[in-house]
Amino acid sequence: MAFLTIDGLRLHYQTAGHGPSVLLIHGWASSWRMWARSMSRLAQAGYRAWAVDLIGFGASDKPGSDWYSLERFTQTLIDFCDRLGVDRAALAGHSLGGTIALDVATRRDARSLVAVAPIVNGELGLPLRQLWTSPLARRLFGGMHKRAFFSVAGDMRLPALPGLYRDLARKRMHQDLRATTVNAAVGSLRAVVTSNLQNRLPMIHAPTLVIVGGRDTMVPPSQGRLAARSISGARLVVWPDVGHQVVDERGDDFDALLIDHLDRACGRRAGRTVGAGHSLQPEA
Repeated sequence: MAFLTIDGLRLHYQTAGHGPSVLLIHGWASSWRMWARSMSRLAQAGYRAWAVDLIGFGASDKPGSDWYSLERFTQTLIDFCDRLGVDRAALAGHSLGGTIALDVATRRDARSLVAVAPIVNGELGLPLRQLWTSPLARRLFGGMHKRAFFSVAGDMRLPALPGLYRDLARKRMHQDLRATTVNAAVGSLRAVVTSNLQNRLPMIHAPTLVIVGGRDTMVPPSQGRLAARSISGARLVVWPDVGHQVVDERGDDFDALLIDHLDRACGRRAGRTVGAGHSLQPEA
């Protein structure tokens, strides 16, 4: 396990492969492990994949709820890249990670950008923005017992995944959910529902791909459409039969689309076949 200390907090990360860097950013209550399969395929395709556990999640440190803001998530990743020499990386993020990837790309030059189910202006499938305007609701969530909170959160988050990925993906999601804290879960939700990137997205000049699931009930597909409209030249891909967990639900298709987009941005031969390969094994 590799760690880097940034502003007194340990950030856990994994890396694989050689070539142009791709920084992978997971979503809410998740971890680097959601990218294990994609990392293996990126390495086979000639890229160096970097995947972090955001502060508050996975094996990274978990400060109190006051730490969490979109600006701090973003600055931590910028510092991570600066410290490790990850220069002009391509960015790919899912959900909360998609929002962070968008924010990073407005502040630093990126080789390319892939935003999966990103949140642009704080709107989610649940009325969380309204909840955060209520001091009573904030106290209720902040003081909720961990078991009760994650029972509710797990019911909202875990999809009915098809086929082979179902049991493995659901097990991983349960483990990642339990590895975080109520402070991290609540604080990071507050960070996204109180942020609005819409006016800054035209600042992004990296080749951009936005992917959304038409059946996403966690982040409305309209958020991804808004991102694609706001970024010059962005390409939008909508999979009508897919929910929020795009990376799991359409794993092979997602990896092929990701690598094709990266190849085009790097001037490589696009449209090559991506083999199934062998997924990296997440550490226990």
